Amino acid sequence: MAVLRLTRFNDGPELPSKVAGMFGTLVLPSGRTIYTCEPPWVGNAPFKSCIPDGVYTLKKRRSKVVEDTTNGKYLEGWEVTAVPGRTFIMIHPGNWPHNFQGCIGPGLTYDLIPDAQGTYRIGVGRSMDAFEILMGELDNGETSHEIHIMPRLREYP
Repeated sequence: MAVLRLTRFNDGPELPSKVAGMFGTLVLPSGRTIYTCEPPWVGNAPFKSCIPDGVYTLKKRRSKVVEDTTNGKYLEGWEVTAVPGRTFIMIHPGNWPHNFQGCIGPGLTYDLIPDAQGTYRIGVGRSMDAFEILMGELDNGETSHEIHIMPRLREYP
């Protein structure tokens, strides 16, 4: 079982702010780091909020949202399980917090990215590429992995 470490570093306010969302870095089993994008914290509300910090088990399962966001390339993905009061928390491609209903999106870049209307919003780029890297590292015959989600702790001299 591999352990992934997601450290959140930017908690933007709720919409309509252009920085709405929760962003972090995810250290994969190989040591490679990618970015993450989630909806903002909204009291752990299902389908609206990112999930609470904690230690969770990832389990692979078939997922319509993974199938849709990968244009059918992947039928299965990794679900974050045992989240209090929540179910169906998947890791899947997407660029902005509004692309996720409580799920987590990987990305290779973190930047201001233009949406279809040309409005720049903070998000993650090259999400499908990051998803493929993540799937490649986790699809090693194991049926579960662990993810540790934590805030970035600031240290002062």
